[in-house]
This record gives sequence, C-alpha cells and structure tokens, in this order.
Amino acid sequence: MLEWHGVDLVLGERRVFADASLRLLPGERVGILGPSGAGKSSLLRLAAGLLKPSRGQVENGFRHPVLAFQEPRLLPWCRVAENLEIPLQASGLDRATARWMASHWLERVGLAGHERAWPHQLSGGMAQRVALARAFSIEPDLLLLDEPFSALDPALRESLLDLCRDWLASSGAALLCVSHHPAELIGLVERFALVNDGALQPFDLTGYAADQVATVLHQTLLALEAPAP
Repeated sequence: MLEWHGVDLVLGERRVFADASLRLLPGERVGILGPSGAGKSSLLRLAAGLLKPSRGQVENGFRHPVLAFQEPRLLPWCRVAENLEIPLQASGLDRATARWMASHWLERVGLAGHERAWPHQLSGGMAQRVALARAFSIEPDLLLLDEPFSALDPALRESLLDLCRDWLASSGAALLCVSHHPAELIGLVERFALVNDGALQPFDLTGYAADQVATVLHQTLLALEAPAP
C-alpha cells in the first residue's frame, strides 16, 4: 500500500502540496488530473521516493515501483534492446532471459526490428514506446506513469492503452497515472484524484453516467486552467 500522511512539499519558494493525503491499495488504479504546473509530476516523484516531503510522511509498501517519465529517458549510449536488457539483468534475470524479454516487449509495442537502433534514430513516439516497454518488462507491483501517451498519434495511443489495460489485468499491479487528457484514462483507472492549489482531493463522479465522465473531467480541467477574471 502507498499512503501519504499530511504531506507538504516545498520546492524553492513554491508550495506544491499542503497537508495532502493519499492512499493507494495493491492492484488499485488511480488517475491524477490537474492543471499544468499543479504538481502532478511531483506527486509521482514523491511516490517513487525521488523527492522527500518537506513535512509529513510517505509510506510505500510496494516492493517494486517503477516510474515512466514523460520524457523517455533512454540511455543514449545503448541500443534500443539494451535499454531494456540492462534493467532486466539488474533485477536478477540472466542475459538470455533478459534478451528474450526485451525482444518480446519491443514486439508488443510495435518495435520489432528496431532492437539494434540507437535512441537518436527514433522518433519521439518510438522512444516513448521503448520507455513503456521497459516499464512493463520489469514487472513492477506499482506502475507510475507520467503522461506516457502524450507523444503518440491517436491510433497508436489507443493500441498502447489496450496493451496497458491487458498488462494491468494480468499483472495485478497498482497504477498511478498522470494525464492531461481524461478521456484516455477512462477504462484504465478506477477512480480519479485532482491536484490543484496544493491540495490533493478525490474527484467525486457519483451520479454521472459512464459516457459523461470524460466530459465532466475535461470541463473541470478547462475551468481550473482558465485565467482568473
């Protein structure tokens, strides 16, 4: 379980979170929404242990969390397959198994035949797919995704969303996913939380029909991002 208790986060002179609380159970899937600059990515970094709270406590009982950043963050001196094989071997797999896993997941994201390519030879969308394949292949029990589908065209985005849903269903992993596009999270997450003005709050969708949820969430984000009168 991942749990926050009265978390404050101050970065420089900016208060990102004030007395924020969060609970994520094993296997639970939560979408994180909020306006640009609200602190959504900082939330994931706190969950991954890359940031420490200024006050309060973050308890992470998950043994194997993995964070996929919005930027692919591939190792430029390693070929595509090696970007998967290195963390797989670091997790304890032998070289042959790591190579097989890398090939398998690159095929799953539509990049079979690109194993020997260098990262600089990839388009932004291809590099993002490599990063997703790397995250899935490590088999985390908590997957933290920071706008992972932002660099993909609509058809490929939907294909990878289906892959992500299938992987979550088979792995039983928990998910925290940040997105600026609520519609892509429908069917991927079970509930939503809203980050705004230092607060982290559950988003109450009680009473809305399934086909209304994306519209309600989108309108809420537009309202939060609108300039003050």
